[in-house]
Amino acid sequence: DLLKVKDHLEKNQVNTRRYFFPSLNKLPYLKISADCPISEDISKRVLCLPFYQQLSDDEVVFICSLIKSVF
Repeated sequence: DLLKVKDHLEKNQVNTRRYFFPSLNKLPYLKISADCPISEDISKRVLCLPFYQQLSDDEVVFICSLIKSVF
């Protein structure tokens, strides 16, 4: 669902960013061999939405409506 929301928002010119992605244990240059199921789970579920001081109420409503339309 996260990728569907991300794609839909970006198609409507709403910038998003995945946080904590990929999970640190998945980065090849860190060479971490430990299983990190919680970190891996979080990395699949966190999406940063726009937030800044000038974000208007109308923009918030627009972003929310786009997210709701995916579900």
